[in-house]
Amino acid sequence: MDERLHALSDLGVRYPIMQAGMPGAGNVRLAAAVARAGGIGTLGLQDLSTWEQSLSLLRQQAVGHPFNANLLLPYTRKGHVEAVLRQHCPMVTLFWGAAKPYLRQLQPAGCFVFQQVGSVSEAERALEAGVNGLIVQGCEAGGHVRGEQPLVDLLPAVRELAGEVLCFAAGGLYGADEVTKARALGADGVSTGSRFLMTRESGAHPAYQQRLVDATETIRTTLFGLGWATPHRVVPNAATERWCDARGNVPGWLDAINRAFGFTRRLLPFKAEAAMSQRAHRPLFTNAVMDDSLPASLTDSCALYAGEAVAALESVLTVDEVMAELKAAFQAPAC
Repeated sequence: MDERLHALSDLGVRYPIMQAGMPGAGNVRLAAAVARAGGIGTLGLQDLSTWEQSLSLLRQQAVGHPFNANLLLPYTRKGHVEAVLRQHCPMVTLFWGAAKPYLRQLQPAGCFVFQQVGSVSEAERALEAGVNGLIVQGCEAGGHVRGEQPLVDLLPAVRELAGEVLCFAAGGLYGADEVTKARALGADGVSTGSRFLMTRESGAHPAYQQRLVDATETIRTTLFGLGWATPHRVVPNAATERWCDARGNVPGWLDAINRAFGFTRRLLPFKAEAAMSQRAHRPLFTNAVMDDSLPASLTDSCALYAGEAVAALESVLTVDEVMAELKAAFQAPAC
C-alpha cells in the first residue's frame, strides 16, 4: 500500500484523505484548507465564467500544497480542461463518463488523474484507459451515486482488479473507525464529501448543514434532476415529501421532463442561482447545491445531498478537526 502512495507523496500529499468535489460546497476556501492540512482539497466544478479564476485563487491559498480539480464530465466543457492545464493543476478527478479523451490531454501535462467508479465494469474501463487512481464509490454515498453495490462488497473486488493502481474508498467514511475498516478492505486512501461539507470552511449554507445535523435518514431519488436525471442521495425535505414515494421514486412524467432537458447541461451556467425559483410544490428541481449564497428558505426545495450514514454527522467542525480524526486511521498499519 505504501508503495502505491509514493506518487502522491512525490506531489506533496501528506495524507491520502480527499475532500470530494462538490460544486457549491467544495469552494476555494474549503479546498485550500484541506490542502494546507496535508490532504487532497478539491475544487468542485463551477461555471466557466468563474472556473479559472477560482483555480488561480486556490493555487494562491493552498500556498505550495497540491490541490485537485473536479471535472464532473456531463457538465465539463473544453474550457474547463483548458483552464486546468493553464493553471497546472497537479491532480484531477473525473466522474461520470469516459476517461480516455481527457487522459490524452491531462496526463502529458503532468496531471495525476483519478476516476471515480461505481462498479467493477466501470473500474475495468478506467484501468484500460490508463487512469492513475480509482475512487471506488459505494451505493451508500451522498450526492450523485454511481455506486451499484455497498462499499464492503465493491471495494475488495476493485482492489483485486486494480493491481498497483491506487484505490481510494468513498461512501459513508466520516470517522477514523470507518476509515480503518476501508483500509482493511484494501483502500489506499479515502474520499469523503459529507464530512467536509459539514465544516466551517465549506460553502454549504448553515441551514443546509443544520438539516444534516438533525437528519436520521436519506433517500435515493432522481427528483433533483432537471437536465441530468441520474440517481442522487439526499436528506428528505418538503420537495421529496411532495413528489417522491417511500422508495424515492418520482412520477414517470416528471422523470421524463428531467431527461428531456438533458441538452441544457452544456448550455446553461452551472450556478446555484438556477435554484432561486424552485418551490416545493412546483415539480421542476435542478441539481444546484444549497450553498451560502442562497436564501435559507430554499432548504425545502433544494437537494440536501448527504450520505446514507448522515446520523453520524452530529456537528459542524473545522477542517483541521476533521483531518485530525481521519488521519489518525493512517497512523497505524492497516489490518
